[in-house]
Amino acid sequence: MGGSGRWRVGVTGAAGWPQLVTDLLPACDFPPPAAALHCAVSGGADSLALLVLAAAAGCEVTAIHVDHGLREESAAESAVVADAATLVGAAFVAEKVSVPRGPNLEARARAARFAVLPPAVATGHTMDDQAETILLNLLRGAGADGLAGMEPGRRHPLLALRRHQTHAVCAAMGLVPVHDASNDDPAFLRNRVRHELLPLCADVAGRDPVPLLARQARVLRDEVSLLNALALEASPDPQSARALAALPVPLARRAARRWLQGEGAAGAYPPSLAEVERVLAVAAGSAVATEISGGRRVRRRAGRLSVEPYGSDSVRRVIPDEAGGAVPSWAEPQVGPVLVGGDRLAARVAELGAQITADYADDPPLLVAVLKGAMIFMSDLCRAIALPVDVDFMAVSSYGSATRTSGVVRIVKDLDSELEGRHVLVVEDIIDSGLTLNYLRHYLKARSPKSVEVCALLVKDGEQRVELDLRYVGFHIPASFVVGYGLDVAERYRNLPGVHLYVGSDDEAT
Repeated sequence: MGGSGRWRVGVTGAAGWPQLVTDLLPACDFPPPAAALHCAVSGGADSLALLVLAAAAGCEVTAIHVDHGLREESAAESAVVADAATLVGAAFVAEKVSVPRGPNLEARARAARFAVLPPAVATGHTMDDQAETILLNLLRGAGADGLAGMEPGRRHPLLALRRHQTHAVCAAMGLVPVHDASNDDPAFLRNRVRHELLPLCADVAGRDPVPLLARQARVLRDEVSLLNALALEASPDPQSARALAALPVPLARRAARRWLQGEGAAGAYPPSLAEVERVLAVAAGSAVATEISGGRRVRRRAGRLSVEPYGSDSVRRVIPDEAGGAVPSWAEPQVGPVLVGGDRLAARVAELGAQITADYADDPPLLVAVLKGAMIFMSDLCRAIALPVDVDFMAVSSYGSATRTSGVVRIVKDLDSELEGRHVLVVEDIIDSGLTLNYLRHYLKARSPKSVEVCALLVKDGEQRVELDLRYVGFHIPASFVVGYGLDVAERYRNLPGVHLYVGSDDEAT
């Protein structure tokens, strides 16, 4: 056993490990002694305890530290993990990834981390993490799979331990865990669940909710396994659209969910109910394709469902650090820097046109542009679609001359076309609250079209007040007011060739 031996002082158990470590081992779910085990070790108490317990279990451990480069102290944390690995006689590997700052930072950092970790890497998630995950999945609407939580075993060997026990393991070994200040930041949803929701649940229930949630997860995992077996028997080929659409809805949901999970990346969250329902709509033929999480889309071709990347790297979040480019003198000082330049817009519109062409090849849609903001986008998009599409226009208003939506939708111009039995593709310039689009969608569906889908050039992150199903998306942008490429303030700046931040005030716009 390598290391300084400082942890051998005091009460010890088998093989000289601290008594606490040997007492906790039976509750862990490690592979047999001498088995190779890669452990993701951030330097926090949970992951350091994972490293210690895995070594005490006799595994051939490799500790892997991933530096996201998001905090100045993150480089020094690698040395903490390296020292801990030496202490317990484990190998050590350091990885570094680049995660630009911007929206959905936690999810993007998680994806980058798992991209460099081995597929079967063990993590230090505890029963407390399990409870948080269950509540997060409940809020996401992920169904029984999400409420079943993480599966115990080689990848999550510490799920029977509590967080205070991992801290105790570190203390017994003389290890000082790294404190990541981002774990206290209420901007991250998991932190709010940890520091606000779970304590509130304990107060309401009059007891610790963590063991209750963990026990519920165990029960649901058994039921999920049974449902998966029944779904597999009923639908051995879930990619057959006809067979999937013919199943009873509960089994169809289960078959679709099982298939999507099998197609997902390692560490990906279970698909939400909304995603599953949209996939079933594609199977039934009431939709031609749908975007799902992980930058993917499901489409139907020749009676078969398939998952494919959605728009390569183009459908990504545009963050303020990427802003740049000159502002025409006539637009100053109200117009700020470029968020999406003309070249990127042209490239993305061409990609969207190609996707729409492939999806609607057998039954071209009616394109419905929402005036006036979508006029330039509509003009470019329809020319990028290699199909004999029809076009029509609607005008709705929820802004007036302000820079924030009022939430009150008014139809200024209605359609001239008949919609019954036709595919309708709504072409929108920008989605913020989603209230206008939600109203418009219900309004159009009342006319009995074959389908109503949406192609939105821009989506403001975090602004949506209703759940949206956006089939085609150009770019995700910060929750800032923007102008250009058809977007305006009080009818100004539509003719800017790119999308710019608007830095003026409502008073200047009126």
